[in-house]
Amino acid sequence: MRRFALPWGELEVFAATEPVPAALRPTTEALAQLENRFRPALLRPHLRPEAPYVAVWPANRPAPDLTGNATPDPHALEEVVLAEIHTLTCHACTARFRAVYPDTGLPIFGRHIGAHQLTNGCPRCGSDFAASRIQALTLLPLT
Repeated sequence: MRRFALPWGELEVFAATEPVPAALRPTTEALAQLENRFRPALLRPHLRPEAPYVAVWPANRPAPDLTGNATPDPHALEEVVLAEIHTLTCHACTARFRAVYPDTGLPIFGRHIGAHQLTNGCPRCGSDFAASRIQALTLLPLT
C-alpha cells in the first residue's frame, strides 16, 4: 500500500497482492478482472469520513509500484482519476451495467479526466452517450 499526502487529506492505494480494509473488499472484488491500472483506494479527507474509490491510471501509463517499500515517486499520481463503482442504466434500452465511474468533482483528480479514454454509449443496443447516458472509465464484467 502506498499512502499519498494531499493538501486536503490522504489517499491509500493498494497493490494487487495486498489485503485491503473491509470497506474496500467489494471494490477489490469488482476490479479483480481488470488491468492493474485499476487499483482499490481509500480516500481520507481531513473533514469527511473515509470513502472507497478506484484509482485509475491512463491506459498508456501503468500503475507505479504500490508496495510499501517502493521508492516514493512524486509523479505517481499524475493523470490519475478517482472513480466509484456505480450501476448505470441505458436510457434507450434499459440495460444495466456496473461501471467504474469517474468522480470529476474531486480537487486535483477531476482535471485529469482528459488523459483517459471513456466508454461512451451502450454496448448492448449501440446507442451513443446522448441517448444512453452510459459513460464510464470501463464497464465491469457481469457476475
